[in-house]
Amino acid sequence: MDPLETLLHRCHRAELMPLARILQVKVEGMGLTDLARALGITLRRIGSHELANAALRGGHGRAYPDLLVRVAASYGADVPPGADGLPDEPALERAILAGHFTKRWDATDSATRQTLWDEFEIAAPVPDTATHALTLAAERLGGGFQYVLSTTVNVVAEPGGLAIFALLGLSPVGCILRPLMVPLLPLILWWKFRPDERRLGAAVLEVARLRQAVLHRVTIGVVGSPSSGKDAGIKAIFGVDTGNISPIAGSTKEVHIQRAPGATALYLVNTPGMGDVVERVTEEARQVLNHIDVYLYVVNAEGGVQAREKADYDRCKATGKPVLVLINKIDVLRPRDKDKYLADARQKLGAPEDGFMAVAFDPLPELAPGPIGLQPVHDWLVARLVELGKDPAELPALPGVVGAVS
Repeated sequence: MDPLETLLHRCHRAELMPLARILQVKVEGMGLTDLARALGITLRRIGSHELANAALRGGHGRAYPDLLVRVAASYGADVPPGADGLPDEPALERAILAGHFTKRWDATDSATRQTLWDEFEIAAPVPDTATHALTLAAERLGGGFQYVLSTTVNVVAEPGGLAIFALLGLSPVGCILRPLMVPLLPLILWWKFRPDERRLGAAVLEVARLRQAVLHRVTIGVVGSPSSGKDAGIKAIFGVDTGNISPIAGSTKEVHIQRAPGATALYLVNTPGMGDVVERVTEEARQVLNHIDVYLYVVNAEGGVQAREKADYDRCKATGKPVLVLINKIDVLRPRDKDKYLADARQKLGAPEDGFMAVAFDPLPELAPGPIGLQPVHDWLVARLVELGKDPAELPALPGVVGAVS
């Protein structure tokens, strides 16, 4: 698959809708693979001369890196090639994002600059220049700077070109121009099918934003029946105290969505199930649920696997996203019963061996001084994020574990 199409294929389908609108691609009836291909081809075509596309490129347009070089140059950016001598696509996109930010900054008044600066969520006075703003934001935000910068993108897809052939119709202007059409036809065709620079620029900015989202945004769904230990798990694995750690059944009655403190774009979705409760959430919450990258499905070892657990696990699996079953409170089981219990639970759920682990997020103090089984969970999450093309550094290090992310 073409690298551009591979990037688009890693996005959620809903995320591709703005790009589809910019490129004027009709998405009805398209699966993710076909949509990614259609968007990639259309982007390359609008950035190329259509006559050259038809004659020389099989209709597919110029290579995406070549288009990036041209767009970057329009912002005054000169990015050296990568180690292999080829254009460095991410570096070019970063230069384009910075150029777009600078252009917006220079074209706005002080009040609008304040709004733009606020998007970085940095407690500092508004810098004097765009260059100072970008430098300061990069220093403060570290590895998350490019993702936050990409969220400041504001593009409007404007149709380019004059409807020249409409003027050649039955209008008075057409009566004057038609006699000139034959000698001017080559020039008219060249002009009519030229690259659409405005849509190309908007589309490239949107692709740059999508690349940063694919790399940095991580949404983890923590699902399980009431009192399964989801809140304790969120605190143990991610260091986030939901303030809702309680042994009382039903203490979590709705979906909770929280960005992990200190993370660029790590979102935790805490939900008691994937059935009716999901249908009752707001549209905003549903959009987040649709963007979950991986699921942690928590089962209470004291309650075991019942019909509800099986149904909710199947719903998680049906999304096509990676799912890890965590049998929590394993410390309460008798040692001689543990292996038999785990084998029975895995068989009832139909979970694969590499997607099934035993943990104790809040074990009895006399049995363990802290959570049990966290490192394998963390390693599984890192591996899945790498497979998804995401930066595993978004995950916080486990408490007391040095260098947990590699």
